[in-house]
Amino acid sequence: MSRENVELVRRGLEAFNDRDLDALMELYTEDVEWRLIGGFVDLMGSELSGRDAVRGFFSDWIENLGGRAESETVLEAGDRVVQVLRLTSTGGASGAPATQRMGQVFSFRDGRACAVDNYWDADEALEAAGLSA
Repeated sequence: MSRENVELVRRGLEAFNDRDLDALMELYTEDVEWRLIGGFVDLMGSELSGRDAVRGFFSDWIENLGGRAESETVLEAGDRVVQVLRLTSTGGASGAPATQRMGQVFSFRDGRACAVDNYWDADEALEAAGLSA
């Protein structure tokens, strides 16, 4: 099953970069939990529940920051998948470019992602999944 989960994570990144939110949302369970750990948590909140909330988050992100995400690595970690990303974006108001190396830990149920822990620091994501940074 983990090969399928790795492929699901890769398809999700492709859908984000293609701005295909319908395809992206199909990869998540209806009750997906999307958790933000570190970074702008104080500004954005720490948890989103359900596809509608996650879709709104992505819509806002794309509208305000645009950008692309490139996968540095995707690793199996037992029944979870860890993805290390490099996000490049531009501030909507300031026009300032930004790059962030972050990590995500995906959990799965019934062939879809049911939880995603988004770490501002990629090394923290690797450690959380029991992988060395």
